[in-house]
Amino acid sequence: MQTAANLANPLVDALVRHAERRTGSRMLAYEAVGRTIGTTASWVRKFVGNQPVRLDADTFLRIRATYQANCDRWDAQADEDRAAFFALGREEDAMDHSPDTCGALAEGAEPSEGRRSAAVVAPLVGQGAQ
Repeated sequence: MQTAANLANPLVDALVRHAERRTGSRMLAYEAVGRTIGTTASWVRKFVGNQPVRLDADTFLRIRATYQANCDRWDAQADEDRAAFFALGREEDAMDHSPDTCGALAEGAEPSEGRRSAAVVAPLVGQGAQ
């Protein structure tokens, strides 16, 4: 049987991980999530750590609402990023107009330089198999 704590724990954990990436600190993430859902940083830390804490119905509903709002915002941002990416494809392709630098050699360079380095790398690659 699923309890409210079992349903809310992964949601709070995801909110904390996202806040940690944003703030760079786990402790600041606990504080930010706690403020958002109407609890304390200590409560969030205990809840994520599966320590016994009281989970009221209103706290559970705020957790769900906060998580849903964040998911909606992340989805909207992803849609905007995806649209911007595909909009770039409709413009002229910058790769078609750039000079081919992969095969071009500098003036005075000899093509044998590439073969010389490949001869050094080949025996080193084969050593791992022995």
